[in-house]
Amino acid sequence: MRKIQKVIITVYGLLVAVACIYVPWITMWSIEGAGIPMSSKYSLLWQPALMVDYMDTLQNNGVTVTTVIDFKRVILELIVITVVFAILFVLTLRPKKVLPGS
Repeated sequence: MRKIQKVIITVYGLLVAVACIYVPWITMWSIEGAGIPMSSKYSLLWQPALMVDYMDTLQNNGVTVTTVIDFKRVILELIVITVVFAILFVLTLRPKKVLPGS
């Protein structure tokens, strides 16, 4: 394996790890039974990104706010990263040498 291929695999692994640790979130607002999803910002896996600083006021008015990981975007990011790095890896492959007289 060539050195450039090792670098590509290492960078790919790091980006996959970052994509799995620093994830997008969805905030779901439930008002009288109706759910309204809103994309939130990115945040660490163990620290949900809350868009609302005044949660107590909302809960007293009957609004429920739930924050969950946006798995669709995480999967899409992983697919895009994999495709891009697969193309880079294939472009660095050496063609097989053909021996003269074969």
